Amino acid sequence: MIWRVNIAVLERVVKEAESLLGIPAEVILGEGLKKFLVSKVEENLGITCNLKKKYGVSGYLELEDQIKKGGIPEHPAWEDVILWEELSRHTEALQDLIRQLEAGETVAS
Repeated sequence: MIWRVNIAVLERVVKEAESLLGIPAEVILGEGLKKFLVSKVEENLGITCNLKKKYGVSGYLELEDQIKKGGIPEHPAWEDVILWEELSRHTEALQDLIRQLEAGETVAS
């Protein structure tokens, strides 16, 4: 589910949460963003884990190799190679964003 929140509402809620929790807004937003990114990484890893089990391979390159050798039928395996490769890139980009947030936490502390 994708939520679209009006910026004015978001600002108000963050300000109220800041007051209620006694935690600065940037900490609330940073922690929330980090948890969201981590959840997306976990979601991607869950999908790739299922693909590993489905095909009995350790990665999309091995799956691609097995398809080329004729060990695994092309359909739907090629689509899964494409999905897996894209998920791998997406996961790495998300992990990079998490590292950036963590590096910012270190500097700010």
